[in-house]
Amino acid sequence: MPTVERFGEYVLEAPLAKGGMAELFRARHADGRIVVVKRLLPEMEKRPDIVDLFLTEADVGQMLRHDNVVAVLDAGEVDGRYFLAMEYVDGVDAERLIADAWKRESPMPRPVALRIAVDALRGLHFAHELVSPQGTRFGLVHRDVSPDNLFVTRGGVTKLGDFGIAKLAELEGVTQAGLIKGKIAYMSPEQVRGDALDGRADAFSLALVLYEMLSSSRPFALREGESEVDALMRVRAGRVRSIGRLERDLPRGIVRVIDKALRSWRFWRHRSCGTFADVLEAAARDARMLGSHADVALHVEAVRGRGA
Repeated sequence: MPTVERFGEYVLEAPLAKGGMAELFRARHADGRIVVVKRLLPEMEKRPDIVDLFLTEADVGQMLRHDNVVAVLDAGEVDGRYFLAMEYVDGVDAERLIADAWKRESPMPRPVALRIAVDALRGLHFAHELVSPQGTRFGLVHRDVSPDNLFVTRGGVTKLGDFGIAKLAELEGVTQAGLIKGKIAYMSPEQVRGDALDGRADAFSLALVLYEMLSSSRPFALREGESEVDALMRVRAGRVRSIGRLERDLPRGIVRVIDKALRSWRFWRHRSCGTFADVLEAAARDARMLGSHADVALHVEAVRGRGA
């Protein structure tokens, strides 16, 4: 693979993505480790508020050490360029798994989907409950839980990635009030309204991903002839058809758990992602439908083999 650039202790081997604030590279550290380097774009480095947010992301990211969260390994500055280095996940994202299901015209295997969701909820709960060394709760909310931010390793473990637009309670003034971030199809009603968010917004988004994995249906997908404003109004209303209406043989215990997570008013939902994970795992076990990491790993390899 041709070298793109030498960057401090890293060799940036291949570009992965570029957004409005940063660019991502597959990179190799001097010790041989393969990582992902996220580097601020030069025009963003002229904005002190963006730099502060990026450095805060790096600091908090290095505290987010959990099996179900993509780890931030390093952060710093090289020749005036700010960067952070993250764990490289060898596997696929949930978006690719869903695309494979669409291509085959068959939803993802239920045990696999349920295991992925439970793993992701565990990672989210850890992030939501993160406290500083002084014992202060950060109030971290991901704000962009979607299939392309759920990475599934070849060992079958799901890891939540990209806290880059996460909003810390202490940084309310950094982003414009009411600014809508995230992908419309996976937003919560309160996010569209511009309300202050808590972990229940992330839980709603994760429930939408699980809904899609189990049914190959996306409740808030843009409809033919519909504008984005129309779609946002549907999200704002928050009315989601019960998954039991689409998947009539899905065990009622699992249906009830998912339906509760998708209530339009957040006070009717599960108290936290941890609670959601507990009841979903229990319902899946009762139905003998909770996949193991080995089951997920087999599915990942099958999808990779099909080249979906």
